[in-house]
Amino acid sequence: LYAMGAECVGKDCSSRYVPYCDPDRGKISYRGPTLNDLNNIFELEAASYPSDEAASKESLKMRIKTATPYFLVGCLGDSKIVAFVNGTLAKERKLTHESMSAHDPQGSTLCIHSVVVAEAFQRRGMGTEILREYIERIHKIPQVKRIVLLAKSHLLGFYGGAGFEVDGESDVVHGKDTWFQCSMVLNREEEHK
Repeated sequence: LYAMGAECVGKDCSSRYVPYCDPDRGKISYRGPTLNDLNNIFELEAASYPSDEAASKESLKMRIKTATPYFLVGCLGDSKIVAFVNGTLAKERKLTHESMSAHDPQGSTLCIHSVVVAEAFQRRGMGTEILREYIERIHKIPQVKRIVLLAKSHLLGFYGGAGFEVDGESDVVHGKDTWFQCSMVLNREEEHK
């Protein structure tokens, strides 16, 4: 996917990938979260999911404190967070309510809980950009053998485009909609054991 950036003004950039860039604010920057970011992150989460699906402030706080390497925020210009991806580790390959409720530092399966982009920045390539950056960073963590997530049917194409395969309908009930488990294997040798 392509995003028009400041370096593309007046040029044909359709033949190459350009990182997300907002001409008014600059290129997106990435960093880990701090507890000072909790309110901003919670506001984005609450605005992005129905109330019966959004993570609680306490769950987000737990993820920031215990699973920091698996939490990435995207900031534009003034460092206001406009996107984030977060996850926790689990030992199981298949997601369950239990595996999604905690962080097991010894796990090798990364469960992505949220991929969030502020509404004003949606449908502009930022979701693809932050997910690509997140996966690239996770590839550098040898402990993580696979990434899994739950997605609603209308998002399966988005995650498929990012390299995830649909494993099938999930047994996890979270809100009123059906969820599908998607996965990406990072270490093929481990997967065949």
